[in-house]
This record gives sequence, C-alpha cells and structure tokens, in this order.
Amino acid sequence: MRNRLLEIAVAAVILTAPAAAADLTVSHATLRVISLSVPAAGYFDLANAASAPVTLTGASSPSCGMIMLHKSSTEGGMARMADVASLVVPPHGRISFAPGGYHLMCMDPVPALMTARTAKVIFVFQNAPAIDATFTVTDARGRSH
Repeated sequence: MRNRLLEIAVAAVILTAPAAAADLTVSHATLRVISLSVPAAGYFDLANAASAPVTLTGASSPSCGMIMLHKSSTEGGMARMADVASLVVPPHGRISFAPGGYHLMCMDPVPALMTARTAKVIFVFQNAPAIDATFTVTDARGRSH
C-alpha cells in the first residue's frame, strides 16, 4: 500500500511540474509590418514537448511598445478580434498563431522595425520560464525586408 501511495505521489509531482524552457519551441515566426501607424501582426507555431500543459500569458519585444495576444474569428458574417488573456498549450501539443486565428499584435512598432530583418519576442508563461524567439520581419505580402 505504501509503495502504491508513493507511486501516486510521484506521478502527481511529475504531472504538475512546470515545463522547462527546453520543452517549449517557437517555429515559423514572422512579424508582418505594414506601417508604423498600424500594429504589426505576429504569426508562429508554439510547441509544448512537456507532459503537462503550459499557459501562455503574454509577450513583449523591444521592437514594440506593447504586445497583445489576440484571436480573430467570424461570427454571423462579421469579422471580430478579441484580446486573449491566456492560452493553454496542451502536453505534447502545438498551437498555431496564423491569419484568421490567434496572433500577436505589436502595438506602437518602433521605427527601426520598418527596415529590420528580425525582431526578438519574449514569451511569458504562467507555469514555465520565459523564452525568447527570433521573428523574421516581413512586409504586408509576407516578403522579408
């Protein structure tokens, strides 16, 4: 009986342990910049190789005054965009940030972003260490600068 209780306790610790930064990867990261007068949009894939869910709570970048998590949707023929406070990435799962769905909004892009080739974005999680990602900066058509 003691061994079974110990096994259950160990399993509970493993399932609730926070993910390590190495368990989280960002790929296909692009930041689409149209002009400095409108927010830039960030698209990427976020993968969680950990055996526990991870909650993304925000992002920041020296290239943006502020970054917001958003989700676009269409309801009743009307396009909508809403703030997202947090987003759970399931264990061994992936979430795509793409046009028409989840995306980052880079509010107040800095002037250097208009000619930059890359931009650094820092992702913040509720139950995992922050991670940095390098985004390729593109124009409105998705072409690199």
